Amino acid sequence: MNQMTKPLIALALLALVIPANTANAQRDAGSKIRGEYNFNGNSGGSAMRSARDYSTYYREYAQTAPKEKVNPEVARDAADSIGQYITKAQKHMAWMRKQAVNDKDKETLTSLDVIDKNLADASKSHAEMHETCLKDNVDGAASMNCCKVIDASLAKAIAEHDKLMKRLSTTKK
Repeated sequence: MNQMTKPLIALALLALVIPANTANAQRDAGSKIRGEYNFNGNSGGSAMRSARDYSTYYREYAQTAPKEKVNPEVARDAADSIGQYITKAQKHMAWMRKQAVNDKDKETLTSLDVIDKNLADASKSHAEMHETCLKDNVDGAASMNCCKVIDASLAKAIAEHDKLMKRLSTTKK
C-alpha cells in the first residue's frame, strides 16, 4: 500500500464506526423526560426536606423561649431559609406539573395537586412565622406553632412526593 491509501482506509473505517456508535448512544423517546423528572422531582424533594429540617431545628432552638428570649436574628434566618426552600420546592413541582400536563399524565397531576396543596399550607404558615420573626421581641411559642403546621404540611407533601417519585421511576422507563 502506498502512503495515500492508508489514510483513506482509516478514514473509511472511521466513517463506518462513528455512525454505528452514534446509533447505539441514542436514547429512547422517554429518557430525557425521565431524567428531567428525576432532577426536578429529587430537587423538589430535597428542598421540602431542607425546609422541614430548618423548621425542626428552629423549633428545637425556640423551645428554650420560656426561659430565654428567642434571638430575633436566629428567628429571621430560620424563617428566611424555610421560605426559600418552600419556594424552591414549589418551582420544581411547577415544572413537573407542566411536564405532566404536556404528557396528559393524570395520575402525576393528582399527586402534584396533593403536594401543591400541602406546600401552599406550609407557605401560608411560613408567612405567619415570618411576620412573627420580624418583631424585635419574637414570640417563641407563636413561631413554634407556625413551625408545627409547616412540619405537618411538609410531612404530607414529602410522603406524597415519595410515592410519586417511586411510581415515576417504574412507569417512565
